Amino acid sequence: MSTYRRGEPVTENTENGARLFVYGTLKDEQVFRVVTGERPRATAAVLEGYGKITSFKSFPHVVPRAGSKVEGMLVTGVSPEALAQLDQYENEGRLYVREKAIVRTAGGSEEVYVYVGGPELTAPKAPPDMEVADRVADFIKRRIEGALAAEVPGESRLRDLEARVRGELLGETVDDLTREHFERPGLQTSAVKHRLEGSGFPSLEWLARERPAVKYAPHYLRLIVKTIIFNQLEERVRRDFRGAVQVADKYYEHAVSALAALQYVGDNLGPVGEIVDSLGVAAYDPRLEYTDVAVAALFIADELYARDRLEPYIERIKERRARGGVPLGYEAEFSPLGRDIIGAAPDEDPTFDGFYYFDDFDLGGRLWKLGGHVDDHRFATPDRGRVRGFLELELGRYKILGDLSKPATADPVILSDLANATVAFAEIAPHSLHFSLQLEEGRPVGEPPPPQHLICLLILGGDLNLDEEGTLREKRLHQREIYNHLTGLDFSRHNVHRSRPGDDNPAPVIEYEFGRLFYEHSYVDLVMALKGFQLATNPPPLDLSPDSPHLAYNRELEQELLAWAAAPYALARQDVETFLAAVEEGLAYETRELGGHPPAFCREWLDKIERKLKSYNAYIWGEGKEWLIAT
Repeated sequence: MSTYRRGEPVTENTENGARLFVYGTLKDEQVFRVVTGERPRATAAVLEGYGKITSFKSFPHVVPRAGSKVEGMLVTGVSPEALAQLDQYENEGRLYVREKAIVRTAGGSEEVYVYVGGPELTAPKAPPDMEVADRVADFIKRRIEGALAAEVPGESRLRDLEARVRGELLGETVDDLTREHFERPGLQTSAVKHRLEGSGFPSLEWLARERPAVKYAPHYLRLIVKTIIFNQLEERVRRDFRGAVQVADKYYEHAVSALAALQYVGDNLGPVGEIVDSLGVAAYDPRLEYTDVAVAALFIADELYARDRLEPYIERIKERRARGGVPLGYEAEFSPLGRDIIGAAPDEDPTFDGFYYFDDFDLGGRLWKLGGHVDDHRFATPDRGRVRGFLELELGRYKILGDLSKPATADPVILSDLANATVAFAEIAPHSLHFSLQLEEGRPVGEPPPPQHLICLLILGGDLNLDEEGTLREKRLHQREIYNHLTGLDFSRHNVHRSRPGDDNPAPVIEYEFGRLFYEHSYVDLVMALKGFQLATNPPPLDLSPDSPHLAYNRELEQELLAWAAAPYALARQDVETFLAAVEEGLAYETRELGGHPPAFCREWLDKIERKLKSYNAYIWGEGKEWLIAT
């Protein structure tokens, strides 16, 4: 055995490229192609005199061991460029050391290169487990960030800081390129550079020409700083607590780490605001550039982050986790003017002017991890051009253009905590909350539900409160907040979610749009009720389109719901019991068929749902107001 030394010709195994023995993650053709851009030409081979250690998910390695052997593949024709990429992937010299060795194949013995365990893998404290996909994604991201850093002048004393700023301001493009590299292995460095250059950097120069926007600039700039801080902290949480925040591939990879970062930023908004004010980056100054704002945000993030400060948040998330079997998502809408934001005139909203300047301040490029965009109900005002609307955060919707998304989680506690953390982070009046449930493919759609079942859902998750005159109403329906004058009541609807462009098999979902978004509120009972209700009979949404097969019934259902919203009445005991039985049946189905919650967890939340419905009836009968949600 002879050790490879840096500087030796990498193609000395053969005139047609290097020979490489692979035995771990690189045996996967997709991984090899993503890392090198080349399709491996491989045959079976055996490495003798070595033993394989596989205690780490994505860091299997070999070490010299007399009398042992390792089965793997011999890859031939590895180009110098590919071998250089492999050295980067294997962190040659630290995680692995590339050595020369002899392998046995069907054709005889061959001298090859092999990556053996390096000092960091063979040390007493080895790196923690991580998924292969995460390791490959980290490698791709390092390549892209290297291309970004290459554009920073080498003589700059602040080169690292400038590279970080570029990485933050082009974070969405970097994420897009990372995903695309998985789907189309072999993405050329020139193509990466072209995409990065074409994305461009945001600027504040336009404010000098758009004077009406200047008075809103402090609010936008504060949100920009806060979001960059969140982005930076979320990235470090994923790095330092990778095992605790890991999610399955079908879920949004940032969901759990985003929850910890959102909660931490929300708990530190006071200190963040003080630092922002002291630095003066939220006050418009013609000399201030977007990069200056980003630098300040990076400085604050560096000051805030410490592993031991975030550890309690991670531990609390771990303690509260309640994994279910139904993929879930949510959309949270915010508006300083409530429902009046749609069609609002200039200056009605004194803070963000109805997010009219959302794109100008490149908030989409900052809020991409949170699925941030403006919902301006364009379907209701199709001919008005650019209009004002709600700020919508939809964690899991990672690409607004093309409408690409993944479920946030299958955990109702995580989902509820995410909604609350989003409210605290936004510091904008919360308005509405939509929940989505992924449906089982191929399951027949059942019959429409009775109105009492939808009323139970409204009691659990709508806005049942006293109006300005002291009259009890369900405000979301009564105030026509979810009423489309073209189609009627937007209570629920079928949709599909695509996780990649051109997805031929999108996930079917049902979206419930009646929910009110509150400050510091638990939505677990509502999510559990929605899951059980939907899984019990798979009822269709309240579809009022002309081609609905249940149009006549749904119109009657709509009128009954609107009448109840205007004058809520007590539910009959049988109606409550029938609803609870359906929820119980659906949750039992989830546990049995979909890997849902333990029966004890379901029973706990069924009891809470029952108490809430009974307390509603008690209030209607004049026996108490303890169930009301403070507005």
